[in-house]
Amino acid sequence: MSLKPKRVDFDTTWASLQETVKGVITFKNVQRATWNDRFTDVYSLCVAYPEPLADKLYSETKKFLEEHVETLLKEVRGGGEHNLLSAYHEAWKQFSRGIDYLHMLYSYLNNQHIRKQKISEAELTYGSLSIDHSETMKEIGELGLDIWRRQMIEPLKHDLVALLLNGIRYDRLGESGSKTAGGYQTDSTLKGVINSFVEVEDYKKKGQLDLYEDIFEKPFLAATGDYYNAEASKLLQDESISVYMEKVIQRIENENKRSRKFLYPSSFQKVTSECEQRMVGDHLGVLHSECKPMVAKEMIKDLANMYRLLKPITSAQQTLLDEVQAHIKTQGLDAISGLKGDTMAQQFVENVLAVHKKYLDMLKDVFQGDQAFIGALDKACNAVIIIGNPNNLQRHPNYLLAIVTPC
Repeated sequence: MSLKPKRVDFDTTWASLQETVKGVITFKNVQRATWNDRFTDVYSLCVAYPEPLADKLYSETKKFLEEHVETLLKEVRGGGEHNLLSAYHEAWKQFSRGIDYLHMLYSYLNNQHIRKQKISEAELTYGSLSIDHSETMKEIGELGLDIWRRQMIEPLKHDLVALLLNGIRYDRLGESGSKTAGGYQTDSTLKGVINSFVEVEDYKKKGQLDLYEDIFEKPFLAATGDYYNAEASKLLQDESISVYMEKVIQRIENENKRSRKFLYPSSFQKVTSECEQRMVGDHLGVLHSECKPMVAKEMIKDLANMYRLLKPITSAQQTLLDEVQAHIKTQGLDAISGLKGDTMAQQFVENVLAVHKKYLDMLKDVFQGDQAFIGALDKACNAVIIIGNPNNLQRHPNYLLAIVTPC
């Protein structure tokens, strides 16, 4: 093609270009020769003589995309609530792929015209100009996604999110597939719709997750909290604390898997924390009241579950820690009580060491070697030594050293 600027009849050129744009945005088969010709048309309009027609090309393309998305919105709505999620998802898959190709077709306009008109981020941040970001010229790919957000997601967001929340709720209930108000949706449809809230703003340098967090994540976390608040209340009424803890752990693990099946990764920890707070943090009084009898009976499985549930909640495991320390101290004092005879000092050392070893092994197994619990063991042993130290042991520092060192 000739790179020399020339006179171009905009209406004629745009008529040809528009047909190809329509084919590209609807992901139709566009012949390579046609693509090359339209690529040349974009260039010719941008460098047209005597006056470049880039701004007019941008304006007409914007108008075309707005009208196209408006038509798609009617089609998506036309299928009714029963098909809203799947219709939206199919429309998004086509449009998002098409806009990627359209962005390439308009590469000269993007690179040589639009980017040059963009004000640098430093100027926007530190300059004295007041810029309305919604009015700044966007590259064609960005423009298409922005139009989709404004003219497709915004009008449908309440309906889409309601159906998404309902679908995930049915997944929690163990339904086959994910049910919406009007029927079942595939997991890929739910995930695809949710991901579209991220992908549509992925081009932004800042705040790429703002839309996703605002229209979906916030109501999803609220609904998740409500669900597990009710679930916790029901389980506490129906089950023993041992069974409750097992089921809470199961619920949290299932929700973690569910998050990875449907959500964007930035939500994973937020969902876990919400479940933990509603099922553990909101019921610390009940859980803490069970720590003393569990520790006293050394209920290994229950203690491991209790530790696992309390650990993520700020300061929640202190009660369990205190009970463990007090129990070890009691067991240590019991082990050295009633010692008599010439071997009293040696028995003292051996008994305290035996208590230390027993509970060190237990702490490693039950509390995963948590240093806070190892520290509680040391404190308990030291207390036993101080309280129960026989007088004649004072004259045998090697015995004391043998006791203190492992603690």
